[in-house]
Amino acid sequence: MSEEAELKAGTTGSVSKISVAVRLQAALICTLVAAVFVLTPPLGVAKPLPRAFLHQAQYIFYAICLIAAFLTGFAVEPARMAAWLRPRTLSAWNERLGYLTYFSLYLTSALLCMRMKLALFGAYELFYPIAYFGLVLTVIGSWLFIKGLNGLKLAKIAYPHYLGVIIGAIGLALSHLTWFPLAAIPGILVFMKWRIEKLEALQDPMPEGVTAPRYKIIPFVF
Repeated sequence: MSEEAELKAGTTGSVSKISVAVRLQAALICTLVAAVFVLTPPLGVAKPLPRAFLHQAQYIFYAICLIAAFLTGFAVEPARMAAWLRPRTLSAWNERLGYLTYFSLYLTSALLCMRMKLALFGAYELFYPIAYFGLVLTVIGSWLFIKGLNGLKLAKIAYPHYLGVIIGAIGLALSHLTWFPLAAIPGILVFMKWRIEKLEALQDPMPEGVTAPRYKIIPFVF
């Protein structure tokens, strides 16, 4: 191997190691942020209650959320992730905090329903299959979210990460055996439609000859 080839190989190896280190750092930061907003609601709501307040499905849900946060930080392109983790304007900071706070409040509403025994599908012992179906939806939603953030266009859906959020939100409610949070889904859809229209207004039009995806979020809805 020539000296030039060895130099290129060494440079490529160094860049690869740096890329992995940057991705790992982003993954840990995302996991830490997720832990704050995901674990605070159950710790706050369940603290005065016995340990039996939370069941196996709920613990698995929190584990899925933390794993998804880690994979998001590691899988998403470093430059894109860095821009999200380090917003440069106050409005961008408010946007990030708004997303995370809304998710935390959505989770809190499910936990409060469990605590007050309101808007539940029924006793955990009788309806536990619903909780595990919710976990399946949570995994699917997390996968779509991660892939969508990486720029993947699923079939004719232009924003699969938004679809992932909707599926994950449904999974959250079902995994906690409460239907009340599902009432917020229409509002989430309206916000997403507004957000997509705002983003597309700032983007360049589709190149000539390129067909735009038919659906924006969910087939037959947008």
